[in-house]
Amino acid sequence: MSEQPANPTTLAPTAPLYATEPDRRSRLFFVRRRPRWSLERDWVRPPEEEYKRQLAAEGFISEEFAQRALGQAISVDLHTELRELDQHLLAHFWRLDQQAKYYQNRHFQFQWTFIISAFLTTALAAASVFVYAQNWQGTSGAIPAAFGLATAIVSGVAAAVSFLDANQTPQRRWFRARAQAESLRSLYFLFIARQPPFDTPSTRDRVQLMRQRVVEVLTDKAQRERGAADSGQPSQPTPDPEPVPPEPAQPEDEEDSR
Repeated sequence: MSEQPANPTTLAPTAPLYATEPDRRSRLFFVRRRPRWSLERDWVRPPEEEYKRQLAAEGFISEEFAQRALGQAISVDLHTELRELDQHLLAHFWRLDQQAKYYQNRHFQFQWTFIISAFLTTALAAASVFVYAQNWQGTSGAIPAAFGLATAIVSGVAAAVSFLDANQTPQRRWFRARAQAESLRSLYFLFIARQPPFDTPSTRDRVQLMRQRVVEVLTDKAQRERGAADSGQPSQPTPDPEPVPPEPAQPEDEEDSR
């Protein structure tokens, strides 16, 4: 007979198991949101100690955390639940979380490049007009031509970045990956706290239901509603088909009536 798992709400140690460094980044938007020029799209599981630190930073529970909080070995049921969550939920959460960070960074890259290119285009165009207005032709007109060429190149970069942003839609992919990741996070804590729909007494049934819900989040069954949301149109419920009236009875043939 397995030991009854402790209520996860009592897992409150006096000191954090993995202390995280305070956020010392600047509060200014153009400094805080500065994009990184190299960020991997796919998540690779780090070494075990670093992975436990990531779990603690995100508020998830590891076996070591639970043992220290309870002051004793965890139950078999809780060990099974944490193992199943790590294999069937957290693996997808980290993948979607990394994708959300990647597309967020790509969106910031496009926006920063476009803003800087637009500013340089305006500045170079103004300098080119000033040069022509001053009749600063030099010996061969190389200076005005250089300003014009630089303006064309920078404006071409701005146009290319705008096209890539509209074509790749990193902001939409960022929102979608983040929404799926946060849905998995919600499932994680509902499962740990044994809240509906994970309030069944059977661990096996709860694990099976958790797997099913994870698959629903990943496959996203509400494709029609989300597609309408992406296009900016409100989703309309599918109307029920009109009932078909029964056909009137045909008169029987004389031979059949005999």
